[in-house]
Amino acid sequence: MRRPVLIVDVEPRITIPIARSLHKHDVPVDLACFGPDERPLRSRAISGFVSLPDPHRQPHAFVEELVRTISNRGYDMLIPATDAALEAITRYDAHLRQLLYVACPPAEVVQRVLNKSLTLELARKAGIRVPQTYRLSNVGELERVSDQLRFPMVAKPYHKSGETDFKVRHFENYDSLRRALEDDAELGSRILLQEFAAGEGVGIEALMHDGKAVAIFQHRRLKEVPATGGAAAVAISEPLDSLLVDQALALLRALEWEGVAMVEFRYDRNQKQSALMEVNGRYWGTVALPIRAGVDFPWYEWQIAHGEEPTISPSYSVGICWRWSAGYVRRWHGLAKNSARKASRRPMTLKELVPSFKDLAARDAIWDAADPMPAITDSLRTLKHLADSDFGAILRAIRRNGTRRSKNSVRECTGDADG
Repeated sequence: MRRPVLIVDVEPRITIPIARSLHKHDVPVDLACFGPDERPLRSRAISGFVSLPDPHRQPHAFVEELVRTISNRGYDMLIPATDAALEAITRYDAHLRQLLYVACPPAEVVQRVLNKSLTLELARKAGIRVPQTYRLSNVGELERVSDQLRFPMVAKPYHKSGETDFKVRHFENYDSLRRALEDDAELGSRILLQEFAAGEGVGIEALMHDGKAVAIFQHRRLKEVPATGGAAAVAISEPLDSLLVDQALALLRALEWEGVAMVEFRYDRNQKQSALMEVNGRYWGTVALPIRAGVDFPWYEWQIAHGEEPTISPSYSVGICWRWSAGYVRRWHGLAKNSARKASRRPMTLKELVPSFKDLAARDAIWDAADPMPAITDSLRTLKHLADSDFGAILRAIRRNGTRRSKNSVRECTGDADG
């Protein structure tokens, strides 16, 4: 009987494919979440559910409970599924490695990926093009480099620690960026500003072991959420591009990476020009796509962790379309709100809301008729989140209108009304 594996943190489109891959090979899988409020993710591929204290608010309780759980349940491998899990695990890296196999590199290597500034610096040294990047803490610093900035620009968290509530934020002009820094005095200290890189989003995924790529895969984003750029909502498997593969492997070796990672580029195929976006130093959101295409990264990693030699096919299926349904709904919701504002001026924007046959025919990231609950739960949670967000926006608008009416009434009573 194989010993169980513990996946840390819940991100359904990542967690479920990993669990199903290992479950198919008779490896028991448990899932751990942070905090008592996270509800269990039910799946036939998940044997148990563990609730750990929040590592940020209760760091000592977190590691004590994690160590106790590892000892009691006999795990021999731990897989961090998110950046938050990576950060939490690497704080106690040395101690945990005495207990089991930790599926990521040592802490100092992980920090080279969690801190995007370090990633970009190593990429430049490796000869990889990166967008022009700035750290601007306040409006004064923004003004000093205003003549250097080329819009549109993109803001990203400088550290993958979850300090911002967005992955990517776009600024079309100088004034919109200035207003954002004025409205939130802490924003500048938490972000990197980059020039916008044209092209398609392409991911090169690899399993690295002893400096070599044991397995490698490439996908291209067809649609993103939000629509202006972000996570993949629809993607397709495609042949390896030697230029991107060479750059990705050069960077992963410069990082001294061990285990799975995805290197993300913006790629202008016509110009044959690429720009590095970031590195995900853990399983990525489209991990179900390579598994379906014939590159079973979780199983290969488990085999390496247990001293086995993976048998890997020299090729994989190209042209497989993948869809993250919950993300697709979020994308549609964002487009619908944007189109409603523009419809009177540009009726053609409404066409973007009509799903294509290719999108609908794509293979779902999570859905499995034999194990339907993860996909159902993910979709329902997304719909609830969007409904709560819309309801909150309506309430805020009502309050703002009520406040304006009250101020106008006061002006009328005091003779200060306009006109």
